[in-house]
Amino acid sequence: MRSTESIFLRLERRGWPMDVAGIYVLDSAPEGPLDFDDVRTVFAQRLAASPVANRVVARAPLHIGEDRWTQADSIDLDAHMHHRAVPEPGDLSALWEAVLEVTGEPLDRGRPLWEAWYLTGLADGRAALVLRLHHAVTDGMGLLALQQLLFDRAPTPVSPDHEQAALVGRPHPSLLRRALVEVPSRLVGTTLAAIRLVDRLAHPASDQPPSLPGYLPSLTAPPPVTLFNRHVRDPRKSMAALSLPFDHVQAARKVLPGTTINDVLLSLVTGAMRAYLSARDDLPDKPIRTTCPVNIRAPGNDGSYGNHLTTMWVDLPVHLDEPVERLAAVHASSAAAKKALPRSRADWDSLADVGDLLLPGVVSAAMAFAGTRAFGLFPPTQNLTVSTLAGPREPLYLTTRRITNVFLRGVVCPPIHLFFAAITYDQDVHVTVTTVRELCPDPDALVDGMRVELDRLLSALH
Repeated sequence: MRSTESIFLRLERRGWPMDVAGIYVLDSAPEGPLDFDDVRTVFAQRLAASPVANRVVARAPLHIGEDRWTQADSIDLDAHMHHRAVPEPGDLSALWEAVLEVTGEPLDRGRPLWEAWYLTGLADGRAALVLRLHHAVTDGMGLLALQQLLFDRAPTPVSPDHEQAALVGRPHPSLLRRALVEVPSRLVGTTLAAIRLVDRLAHPASDQPPSLPGYLPSLTAPPPVTLFNRHVRDPRKSMAALSLPFDHVQAARKVLPGTTINDVLLSLVTGAMRAYLSARDDLPDKPIRTTCPVNIRAPGNDGSYGNHLTTMWVDLPVHLDEPVERLAAVHASSAAAKKALPRSRADWDSLADVGDLLLPGVVSAAMAFAGTRAFGLFPPTQNLTVSTLAGPREPLYLTTRRITNVFLRGVVCPPIHLFFAAITYDQDVHVTVTTVRELCPDPDALVDGMRVELDRLLSALH
């Protein structure tokens, strides 16, 4: 297990799950929702093709060194797949409440780290599939790879007679045997990590002036503190979503030639955050800061699992009045962040090496401290996270039902309490806001603000 993967495990605690969750809304049909047994059959027949379906955590012997991955030789689908009804009135708000309820606690680490919920009872006979994958297992691109296995490009009836694929496991060595092998390798790994850290300090990844890694508090140029940086006691989340026509988002690029879809989406977030913070007398007089996960897979390797990402740090100019000015400032900050990606990747690798150098208990304590009130005495490193994914541009099907919408429930973990997730699918861009109810009981105001910002950008074309 890589240190970056174990960090996602260490960050997790009760009420703060660290999993990537896809929400797939299924179209209605005259005969009603798909039968749960049909959904279960699809998983039974196709999961064996995924290398993460039976991956399970094996604890480090004597708690020395890192945990490791092993494979379970069987999967009890009844322990991973669940069915329930969304409460009345079955609208999207009821769906989000159901999603937050079924994904509110961490996945059971005694089993492979995935789970599926089939939610029926939506208005007009629709249903939804919620698919959870722990972030230690894979990132958002890995979730897209798994959906390629489960979903089809055309309606495909279930074949109950099709033989279930066998899962191949791996023998589990005894703790004593693991200790004899892994404790010495831990010493070697620690030595190599120290060498890599020294080498990075001596040979920076870019010719830019040296600075602290972005994940460490800066005493000279921190972002402002907003209401989303406050300490929270109640981990209950709130969630909202919207779907924007892809061609409208594409058209907004014409406001400022050279901008990207990602720039436009970040600008929409900026406008929404400006309106939300201003309405609550919390608008700062300088930009807020977001992290943006960046896929670093090699071209043509987008279907691989695991975590292959680094982080881009972008300033969002909520202090500027005009939407076109905001888009220009976002584009400039994003372009500068892309130039700094080599150093950001080196910082991410260094974080992994720090994890190798320290005992897991020490790192776990540091992660737990990040969620305490005392951590608020340090300047914030960021105000929110914005993740964008490019999904398929044609419709997908779960057996015979068309998937009409794809949403992502973001990862919210102290001290970061606000996550915007956008994914392009079919003819739309589907955006979700995941946050903490104690700080933001009305996330619909944020998605409404994104729609208003897009309209204002489009009006600037005329």
